[in-house]
Amino acid sequence: MNRIWVVVLAAMFTSSLLFGQAAAPAATGHGAFPVKVMKTLDSSKLKEGDKIEVETAGSFKLADGTLVPKGSKLTGHVTEAKARSKGDSDSLLTVAFDKLSVANGKELSVKGAVQAVFPPADEVDPGVPGASSAHGGAGAGLTAGSPPPPDYRPMNDIKSGANTGSNARVEPAMDPKSTGVQGIHDLSLEGGVLSSKGKQVKVGSGDRMIVHVDIF
Repeated sequence: MNRIWVVVLAAMFTSSLLFGQAAAPAATGHGAFPVKVMKTLDSSKLKEGDKIEVETAGSFKLADGTLVPKGSKLTGHVTEAKARSKGDSDSLLTVAFDKLSVANGKELSVKGAVQAVFPPADEVDPGVPGASSAHGGAGAGLTAGSPPPPDYRPMNDIKSGANTGSNARVEPAMDPKSTGVQGIHDLSLEGGVLSSKGKQVKVGSGDRMIVHVDIF
Protein backbone atom coordinates (compact mmCIF):
# COMPACT_ATOMS: atom_id res chain seq x y z
CA MET A 1 0.00 0.00 0.00
CA ASN A 2 2.80 2.42 0.91
CA ARG A 3 4.51 1.69 -2.40
CA ILE A 4 1.31 2.56 -4.31
CA TRP A 5 1.01 5.91 -2.52
CA VAL A 6 4.64 6.71 -3.28
CA VAL A 7 4.02 6.06 -6.99
CA VAL A 8 0.84 8.18 -6.97
CA LEU A 9 2.51 11.09 -5.18
CA ALA A 10 5.50 10.96 -7.53
CA ALA A 11 3.16 11.07 -10.54
CA MET A 12 1.26 14.04 -9.08
CA PHE A 13 4.50 15.91 -8.38
CA THR A 14 5.76 15.29 -11.94
CA SER A 15 2.46 16.48 -13.40
CA SER A 16 2.53 19.69 -11.35
CA LEU A 17 6.04 20.45 -12.57
CA LEU A 18 5.05 19.91 -16.19
CA PHE A 19 1.94 22.06 -15.77
CA GLY A 20 3.97 24.85 -14.18
CA GLN A 21 6.43 24.79 -17.05
CA ALA A 22 3.67 24.92 -19.64
CA ALA A 23 1.84 27.74 -17.88
CA ALA A 24 4.87 29.99 -17.47
CA PRO A 25 5.05 32.45 -20.39
CA ALA A 26 8.34 32.97 -22.16
CA ALA A 27 9.41 36.24 -23.75
CA THR A 28 9.33 35.99 -27.54
CA GLY A 29 11.10 39.27 -28.26
CA HIS A 30 12.33 42.49 -26.81
CA GLY A 31 13.53 45.88 -27.90
CA ALA A 32 12.76 49.59 -27.94
CA PHE A 33 10.65 51.80 -30.19
CA PRO A 34 9.34 55.39 -30.26
CA VAL A 35 5.85 56.40 -29.16
CA LYS A 36 3.93 59.65 -28.96
CA VAL A 37 2.03 60.87 -25.90
CA MET A 38 -1.54 61.68 -26.91
CA LYS A 39 -2.84 62.93 -23.55
CA THR A 40 -0.81 64.85 -20.97
CA LEU A 41 0.52 62.73 -18.13
CA ASP A 42 0.39 64.74 -14.89
CA SER A 43 1.40 63.15 -11.58
CA SER A 44 -0.84 65.59 -9.68
CA LYS A 45 -3.92 64.31 -11.55
CA LEU A 46 -3.07 60.63 -11.90
CA LYS A 47 -3.25 57.84 -9.34
CA GLU A 48 -2.04 54.28 -9.10
CA GLY A 49 -3.95 52.02 -11.47
CA ASP A 50 -5.03 54.73 -13.93
CA LYS A 51 -4.89 53.63 -17.58
CA ILE A 52 -2.19 55.10 -19.82
CA GLU A 53 -2.30 55.03 -23.63
CA VAL A 54 0.28 56.19 -26.18
CA GLU A 55 0.70 55.62 -29.92
CA THR A 56 3.59 54.14 -31.87
CA ALA A 57 5.40 56.86 -33.83
CA GLY A 58 6.05 54.64 -36.84
CA SER A 59 5.57 51.20 -38.38
CA PHE A 60 7.88 48.30 -37.63
CA LYS A 61 7.95 44.51 -37.64
CA LEU A 62 8.50 42.09 -34.80
CA ALA A 63 10.89 39.16 -34.92
CA ASP A 64 8.19 36.83 -36.27
CA GLY A 65 7.23 39.27 -39.04
CA THR A 66 4.14 40.66 -37.27
CA LEU A 67 3.48 44.21 -38.43
CA VAL A 68 2.91 46.97 -35.88
CA PRO A 69 1.39 49.87 -37.88
CA LYS A 70 2.09 53.51 -37.14
CA GLY A 71 -0.45 54.85 -34.63
CA SER A 72 -0.90 51.49 -32.90
CA LYS A 73 -1.93 51.72 -29.26
CA LEU A 74 0.47 50.84 -26.47
CA THR A 75 -1.48 50.70 -23.22
CA GLY A 76 -0.45 50.44 -19.62
CA HIS A 77 -1.16 51.78 -16.16
CA VAL A 78 0.24 54.08 -13.50
CA THR A 79 2.21 52.28 -10.81
CA GLU A 80 3.19 55.42 -8.89
CA ALA A 81 2.09 59.06 -9.05
CA LYS A 82 3.05 61.72 -6.54
CA ALA A 83 2.88 65.49 -6.63
CA ARG A 84 5.56 67.18 -4.53
CA SER A 85 4.24 68.40 -1.21
CA LYS A 86 5.89 69.99 1.79
CA GLY A 87 8.79 67.85 2.90
CA ASP A 88 9.12 65.98 -0.39
CA SER A 89 12.23 66.39 -2.51
CA ASP A 90 10.66 65.29 -5.80
CA SER A 91 7.40 64.58 -7.55
CA LEU A 92 7.29 61.13 -9.17
CA LEU A 93 5.55 59.25 -11.95
CA THR A 94 6.04 55.63 -13.00
CA VAL A 95 4.08 53.79 -15.67
CA ALA A 96 4.13 50.16 -16.81
CA PHE A 97 3.01 49.13 -20.30
CA ASP A 98 1.30 45.78 -20.80
CA LYS A 99 -0.58 45.66 -24.14
CA LEU A 100 0.57 46.41 -27.70
CA SER A 101 -1.85 46.55 -30.64
CA VAL A 102 -0.65 44.94 -33.87
CA ALA A 103 -2.08 44.42 -37.35
CA ASN A 104 -5.56 42.90 -37.82
CA GLY A 105 -6.80 44.15 -34.46
CA LYS A 106 -4.71 41.75 -32.38
CA GLU A 107 -3.06 42.59 -29.07
CA LEU A 108 0.17 41.28 -27.59
CA SER A 109 1.02 41.05 -23.92
CA VAL A 110 4.16 43.03 -23.13
CA LYS A 111 6.12 44.26 -20.17
CA GLY A 112 7.37 47.76 -20.91
CA ALA A 113 8.85 50.83 -19.28
CA VAL A 114 9.89 54.32 -20.33
CA GLN A 115 13.51 54.38 -21.50
CA ALA A 116 13.79 57.97 -22.78
CA VAL A 117 11.68 61.13 -23.15
CA PHE A 118 11.89 63.82 -25.86
CA PRO A 119 10.02 67.06 -26.58
CA PRO A 120 7.51 67.18 -29.46
CA ALA A 121 8.93 67.04 -32.97
CA ASP A 122 8.89 70.33 -34.87
CA GLU A 123 6.33 70.44 -37.66
CA VAL A 124 6.83 72.12 -41.01
CA ASP A 125 4.71 75.25 -41.48
CA PRO A 126 4.37 75.73 -45.26
CA GLY A 127 3.15 79.31 -44.73
CA VAL A 128 6.43 80.47 -43.22
CA PRO A 129 9.32 80.53 -45.71
CA GLY A 130 12.47 79.05 -44.30
CA ALA A 131 10.73 77.49 -41.32
CA SER A 132 12.79 74.80 -39.66
CA SER A 133 11.65 71.21 -39.78
CA ALA A 134 12.61 68.13 -37.87
CA HIS A 135 11.11 64.76 -38.54
CA GLY A 136 11.67 62.37 -35.69
CA GLY A 137 12.14 58.77 -36.74
CA ALA A 138 8.81 57.33 -37.71
CA GLY A 139 9.69 53.83 -36.74
CA ALA A 140 12.31 51.69 -35.09
CA GLY A 141 11.91 47.95 -35.37
CA LEU A 142 12.57 45.48 -32.60
CA THR A 143 14.59 43.42 -35.06
CA ALA A 144 16.66 43.94 -38.16
CA GLY A 145 16.69 42.09 -41.44
CA SER A 146 13.08 42.40 -42.60
CA PRO A 147 11.99 44.90 -45.30
CA PRO A 148 10.62 48.11 -43.76
CA PRO A 149 6.96 49.10 -44.27
CA PRO A 150 6.18 51.88 -46.79
CA ASP A 151 6.01 54.63 -44.15
CA TYR A 152 9.12 53.50 -42.28
CA ARG A 153 11.64 56.23 -41.61
CA PRO A 154 15.04 55.66 -39.97
CA MET A 155 15.43 57.07 -36.49
CA ASN A 156 18.23 59.38 -37.57
CA ASP A 157 16.24 60.97 -40.42
CA ILE A 158 16.27 64.48 -38.99
CA LYS A 159 16.29 67.41 -41.38
CA SER A 160 17.07 71.01 -40.53
CA GLY A 161 15.64 73.86 -42.55
CA ALA A 162 17.24 77.16 -43.43
CA ASN A 163 15.74 79.08 -40.53
CA THR A 164 18.38 81.46 -39.26
CA GLY A 165 16.15 83.17 -36.71
CA SER A 166 17.04 83.33 -33.05
CA ASN A 167 14.17 80.96 -32.22
CA ALA A 168 15.61 78.08 -34.22
CA ARG A 169 16.53 75.09 -32.09
CA VAL A 170 18.23 71.77 -32.65
CA GLU A 171 15.87 68.85 -32.30
CA PRO A 172 17.31 66.06 -30.09
CA ALA A 173 17.83 62.97 -32.24
CA MET A 174 15.68 60.01 -31.23
CA ASP A 175 17.30 56.60 -31.30
CA PRO A 176 16.18 53.22 -29.87
CA LYS A 177 19.31 53.27 -27.72
CA SER A 178 18.53 56.69 -26.23
CA THR A 179 18.10 56.88 -22.48
CA GLY A 180 17.06 59.55 -20.00
CA VAL A 181 15.37 62.88 -20.69
CA GLN A 182 16.50 64.88 -23.73
CA GLY A 183 15.66 68.55 -24.27
CA ILE A 184 13.07 68.92 -21.48
CA HIS A 185 13.83 71.12 -18.47
CA ASP A 186 13.30 69.94 -14.89
CA LEU A 187 12.49 66.34 -15.72
CA SER A 188 14.61 63.29 -14.93
CA LEU A 189 14.33 59.59 -15.69
CA GLU A 190 16.09 56.78 -13.88
CA GLY A 191 15.12 53.13 -13.82
CA GLY A 192 11.81 53.88 -15.52
CA VAL A 193 10.86 56.43 -12.84
CA LEU A 194 10.16 60.00 -13.96
CA SER A 195 10.90 62.68 -11.38
CA SER A 196 10.87 66.46 -11.11
CA LYS A 197 11.82 69.10 -8.57
CA GLY A 198 8.65 70.93 -9.58
CA LYS A 199 5.18 70.52 -8.11
CA GLN A 200 4.38 67.66 -10.46
CA VAL A 201 5.84 65.43 -13.16
CA LYS A 202 4.30 66.50 -16.43
CA VAL A 203 4.80 64.84 -19.82
CA GLY A 204 2.81 66.86 -22.32
CA SER A 205 0.66 65.83 -25.25
CA GLY A 206 2.92 65.49 -28.27
CA ASP A 207 6.00 64.61 -26.22
CA ARG A 208 7.76 61.49 -27.42
CA MET A 209 9.18 58.49 -25.61
CA ILE A 210 11.39 55.55 -26.30
CA VAL A 211 9.75 52.56 -24.64
CA HIS A 212 11.59 49.33 -23.94
CA VAL A 213 9.41 46.19 -23.93
CA ASP A 214 9.59 42.45 -23.52
CA ILE A 215 6.95 40.72 -25.66
CA PHE A 216 5.26 37.53 -24.48
